[in-house]
Amino acid sequence: MRTPYDFLPDVSKREATKLLPWVMAIMVYLSALAATGSLVLHSGFDDWASSLQGRVTVQLTGENREEMNDQSSRIQEVLRATPGVELVRPLTEDEIRLLLEPWLGAGNITEDLPVPIMIDVETSDNIYVNLDALESKIKQISDNVYLDDHAKWLDDFLRLAYTVESTGLGILVLILLASVCIIIFGTKSSMSEHKGTIEIMHLMGAHDLMIAKAYQNRFMKYGLRGGVIGLILSFITVYGLLILVQNLSGGFVETPTLPYLKMSLLLLFPLIFAALTMITARITVMRELARMV
Repeated sequence: MRTPYDFLPDVSKREATKLLPWVMAIMVYLSALAATGSLVLHSGFDDWASSLQGRVTVQLTGENREEMNDQSSRIQEVLRATPGVELVRPLTEDEIRLLLEPWLGAGNITEDLPVPIMIDVETSDNIYVNLDALESKIKQISDNVYLDDHAKWLDDFLRLAYTVESTGLGILVLILLASVCIIIFGTKSSMSEHKGTIEIMHLMGAHDLMIAKAYQNRFMKYGLRGGVIGLILSFITVYGLLILVQNLSGGFVETPTLPYLKMSLLLLFPLIFAALTMITARITVMRELARMV
């Protein structure tokens, strides 16, 4: 049974706005994909950055393997005796081979290839370690030792992450602005289409708030219906992409993990777009009715 203020025509007769739910579905679909991409990248960046923060790699090169092993032992003693160094672990030959295979190819690392000795060093978060002084100290053992501080390029990496996140946020803002413009256009078109009905309602004593309430409720349903459709389609797309990545990676590339707890916020998107549609329609109707008086 219709409510007294719902004077708008049935679904089959609303020519001006019958496609609005599908437009809202597209907007929610694009918004959910942009938000999902930002969340996945943010989670991946955080995991990678946290794994590299406080990590230093010491690389020792040379031609005489026995001399390199002796120098490596002395360097490890210096590293372990340095305050603030929590972990000193030389990489095994298999680990170094796995690091080199993406560049040289599997099976191309032969015994006569001068493979460097690499030492993984983990520093404390509470004690400052002067890496420049530490590098000068271990260079007294060998001139062919290099200390790679991951923090030097981690700042550029984090700057890239923030840029990507800001871009995703900008896309969401643009989608919301485009949605507002579409709602305003649809509301004005609907009022123009039913201008005669609105004038009759005015003559019968209907207040502006009554007319605005009819529009806001109808448009809220459009936004909610389209939001649910768009969200379902976005989840299907994300799931399909994950399956595709898993099939293509074949175990060689780590499959990105979805931050499910944060992604649960996407369930609010239909409600957000329903509220946006309702508020925009109400404001538009009130302004248009004020001009008609």
